[in-house]
Amino acid sequence: MSLFRYSGLSAKVRAMSGKLLSQEDFLRLGSMSGVPEVIAYLKKKPSYEAVLEKEDERSLHRGQAEGLIMQSLFVDFSRLYRFSSLEQRRFLNGYFSRYEISFLKAVIRSILTRGQPLTETEEYREIFERHSAISLKQAGSADSMESLIAALSGTPYKMVLSDMCGSASRELFDYELALDLFFFSEYWKMVKKGLKDGDQEAIARSAGAQIDAVNLTWIYRAKKYYGMSAAQIYALIVPIHYRLTREQIRRMAEAADAGELLEIMETTKYGRYIEGEDAPKLERCMDAMQEAVHAALLRKKPYSAACLDVYLYRKEREVHRVITAMECVRYGLPAEKIREYLA
Repeated sequence: MSLFRYSGLSAKVRAMSGKLLSQEDFLRLGSMSGVPEVIAYLKKKPSYEAVLEKEDERSLHRGQAEGLIMQSLFVDFSRLYRFSSLEQRRFLNGYFSRYEISFLKAVIRSILTRGQPLTETEEYREIFERHSAISLKQAGSADSMESLIAALSGTPYKMVLSDMCGSASRELFDYELALDLFFFSEYWKMVKKGLKDGDQEAIARSAGAQIDAVNLTWIYRAKKYYGMSAAQIYALIVPIHYRLTREQIRRMAEAADAGELLEIMETTKYGRYIEGEDAPKLERCMDAMQEAVHAALLRKKPYSAACLDVYLYRKEREVHRVITAMECVRYGLPAEKIREYLA
């Protein structure tokens, strides 16, 4: 049954996957002399040609270039959505909320760090018109948290940000944390209640691994850089346990220091990705773990929502690596250093 439902979509995803950038492409990006050269190179790649072909790479400023690269992700999401059945769109609708969260974080950062509205929202325009209840124009032009909250009327994000705005903690980290906790909780509910058995099993593995990775990373940062107490750590982790048990979470939160914490992490299901690594590489370890989970999902569940999930995960990771490459090139980092960042 799943073969029948996903055969066409799976073939579509395989075709799109063939257009993702290779490691050789990233090695070339890392050796380029400037952002215009990066953009000129990407223009020749099928997955970026549509959003870059009309642009003059010599006149694009940083925000425009990054926006266009992000837009390629949204173009691919829309392609998959148009090709999907009503059942498959149920998953994509839940997945889409991560893009809303990304947009809201950008608006909040703009408000709290510069006190100026986020004026460049073009990359979000088309996809938000089709998939979001957020008024892009109103939210993007918000110059205070109060005006942003008012612009979110009719969306669940209004309550999330209203509660945070009325609390004692109103730093950027607090707003971003509240949005992340909301996303993961709602996404997990969608996985458990909104998907059929085959899709549910596949997406639960992906979502669960992501939640565990986020919790491991947050606990480590809280312990290593901020010296937070166990009670403070409990308040910032996602309250969903996939392959991390409650006892393991408790032991990690109560660890005496970062060294003891890493030792405990090595005893978890994810220990083989962490063992022998130091702090700066922890996030890379979690990326490797999630890539392994997604690769296994695609092998074992190719005719399920996993094909959508894996493609969007890889495309999003590619987009962030491209933006990282542009930033590194812009600041004139040595090619060896850039390649290290892109590894």
